[in-house]
Amino acid sequence: MMKNIIFTQAAPMGEMMKRAGMNTLMGMGTVFAVLILISVLIYALGFIGRRQNKKQMQLSPAPEKISGPAPDRPLPEADLCDDLELVAVITAAIAASENVPADSLVVRSIRRKTSGSHWKKAE
Repeated sequence: MMKNIIFTQAAPMGEMMKRAGMNTLMGMGTVFAVLILISVLIYALGFIGRRQNKKQMQLSPAPEKISGPAPDRPLPEADLCDDLELVAVITAAIAASENVPADSLVVRSIRRKTSGSHWKKAE
């Protein structure tokens, strides 16, 4: 008994290219749709975090005001450049982090950083 074998012609090249193009567009469209959805969710999480912070601020008791006379004169500012103990602590910390003897390090200046921290912006 012989089975009937049916041969079919392959689709023309133009038809195959149409299918490949549609598959590409569907795949890229799906990827971009999911990326947009993730972006919207991340954006919405920012609002949720702010709302929780506001609720915590409302629930926490107000800080008590300190009653008493205000100082008449401004407090003197500390001169950090002449503080030898601070120089010794900074030198020891750098020496410990770099694994070098403290004798080989020289502190030339100490300046207070005036710009705010980038971590405060993350909140």
